Amino acid sequence: MLRKEGQITKEQLDEAVALSKKAGTTLVRALTALDVIEPENIVSFASRQLNLPVISISELMINPETISLVQYDLAKQHMVFPVRVAAKVLTLAMADPTNTDAIEEVHNATQLSIKSVITTEKDIVEAYKKYYKISPEEYQSFFKKIGEESEETGVEIKEIDDIGSLVSEAAEDVEAGDEEEIKDELSADAAPIIKLVNGILTKAIKLKVSDIHIEPYEKSFRVRYRLDGALYVSLNLPLQIKNALVSRLKILASLNIAERRVPQDGRIKLRLGKKQAVDFRVSCLPTLFGESMVLRILDKSNLNVDLGKLGFSPENFAKFNKAIKNPFGLVLVTGPTGSGKTTTLYSAVNALNNVDNKILTAEDPVEFNFAGINQVLVRNEVGMTFAAALKAFLRQDPEIILVGEIRDAETAEIAIKAAMTGHLVFSTLHTNDCPSTVGRIIDIGIPGYMVSSALTMILSQRLMRRICAECKEADPAWDVERDRKKLIEMGFFEDDLKDLKIMKGKGCPACQGKGYKGRVAAYELMEVNESIKQAITAQLPEDQLRKVAMKEGMRTLRQDALSKVRAGITTLDEALKHTVHVKEALPQYLLTPDELTFENGDMIIKEGNTDTTFYQLIQGSLVIKKAGAVVAEISQPGEYFGEMSALMNKPRNATIISKGKSRVKAFPGDKLRETLENYPEIAYKVITSCLFRLNSADRKLAEMAKKLAALQVKPVAGA
Repeated sequence: MLRKEGQITKEQLDEAVALSKKAGTTLVRALTALDVIEPENIVSFASRQLNLPVISISELMINPETISLVQYDLAKQHMVFPVRVAAKVLTLAMADPTNTDAIEEVHNATQLSIKSVITTEKDIVEAYKKYYKISPEEYQSFFKKIGEESEETGVEIKEIDDIGSLVSEAAEDVEAGDEEEIKDELSADAAPIIKLVNGILTKAIKLKVSDIHIEPYEKSFRVRYRLDGALYVSLNLPLQIKNALVSRLKILASLNIAERRVPQDGRIKLRLGKKQAVDFRVSCLPTLFGESMVLRILDKSNLNVDLGKLGFSPENFAKFNKAIKNPFGLVLVTGPTGSGKTTTLYSAVNALNNVDNKILTAEDPVEFNFAGINQVLVRNEVGMTFAAALKAFLRQDPEIILVGEIRDAETAEIAIKAAMTGHLVFSTLHTNDCPSTVGRIIDIGIPGYMVSSALTMILSQRLMRRICAECKEADPAWDVERDRKKLIEMGFFEDDLKDLKIMKGKGCPACQGKGYKGRVAAYELMEVNESIKQAITAQLPEDQLRKVAMKEGMRTLRQDALSKVRAGITTLDEALKHTVHVKEALPQYLLTPDELTFENGDMIIKEGNTDTTFYQLIQGSLVIKKAGAVVAEISQPGEYFGEMSALMNKPRNATIISKGKSRVKAFPGDKLRETLENYPEIAYKVITSCLFRLNSADRKLAEMAKKLAALQVKPVAGA
């Protein structure tokens, strides 16, 4: 509009636009910085064009209650100032009245209608100084040249070394204040609180912690950091500043500071210096003694997405690399919250991120963004669920899909179908290990044959603390010869004990005296080859599937963790804390039963025979006959049959014949009772198979009885 009215030239406008984009500032500030036009002329022109009044804040008396409606950070962000409130309408002085985002955010914060008026930036800054009591340094920062401003976005903070003095300063401010005000809260905009919050955040970034916990209790208020997976107390704070400190964090996260009854989630963007940009994911939870806050630090500079640095053994690295290079299939990464699943998935898709691949991700939340990858934020409240995102992805012609988590049957079914139709799909599950993951998917409602067809690999992982390299030493608590039996019970093999040295960290300044610095992962990788596919299709029990996988080369989480103990990377305590030792759980007759193949019409069980072998269907279909009539069918892989003779110690009461080609496993009948008593997972499947078959047979017999009754000839009356 300024150019059309002849106020500026096209060249001046282009220069101002380029400067505003480079500096991340408004076009108005760029124009005034270039001395293209006076601020007063811009205000006058905007007033005429938009039909808005011009005011001078310095000539007005502003009610303090009006000031309190708009927090300083929000006002500063959009260069606005609250002038007056009347009839639920807030008059808002603006340097740029076309900034609709500012109007919307102030409306959301105040729940008032907004009436815009225009003034200069200088007038607004003078109002900040007078009413918000900003510091001289803050005041001067508004008058820096645009070129001096940081190009990063977000609130800028500086490193603070002496947090203790800030705590004392905040406490002194509280003690000097009015007693009634102390019971309420210290102002969140008070300089000591701002400095204290900045100190807590910068210290966390400097120490490379993953989470900050702000925790109020009845008689205490503390800050804890999670470093390398372990929580420790960083600060004990005066109880009376808790409301002010929490309010300050809520302001930074754009949360409603007046709402203290329901949980809230937000995000903080900070700049530490001119180069380091850090995000915080904020969760606020009302508790009995105040609001508990947890801040997850998302520092991309600390993110390691190099597959070669994830801590895989050479064998596991080769298998993982092979699985992610497949053109299609489902790759699952499992483990509890905080076990590094997201980092592993990001590393995998980042390794595949090139111009030849279309990559789509559905995440809740999107923790880090990557160039070349289309990332979608899952928002259940508007219907953008994982399942909905997956359905949309299939219409976007992708090669690679990442689903943050499989939570329900619908998501699982779509993911598996996508993997079976030419897409490489990555996802996660919250399960304990690889074999239990298969059972979890089947329990969700996906047939075993579909799971075996889609799955290419399952990776289960845990994060353990890494021994500090600066203070590593032998752990005197362990003596290999003395503790040989105990070590073997923990999962070591005899060969592992040769030249074994168990290490620990003594504690030094480099590791804050903790003996640990950084983390390393323990992995359990199950490559889904033909043997594993057959085991999944047959729905083998978890223990049996584990045995098959170990036979095919899978190393358990405990075994991988102990290998890192042997290498001096982590401590034995960490390995024992994060993994479990899986002992031999199944007897040989259940682990390696005989497998029999039958052709169409072959008799597997004959009515009247006295043998007691019981069976499990692997593949195919069978029919059950009584007195020559078909009474039921067996068609579900994994279903048991033939157990009644062993249970009742009676001859066979039915004949079972192969319908087409079939494969079954045969188990000794004299071991059935032992199986039912000692192996509940198998017992459950045997009993449910039996009950299902009896119900099916009863229905068939009832139908046959009805047909026979209908065919009977009624007697003639009087005969």
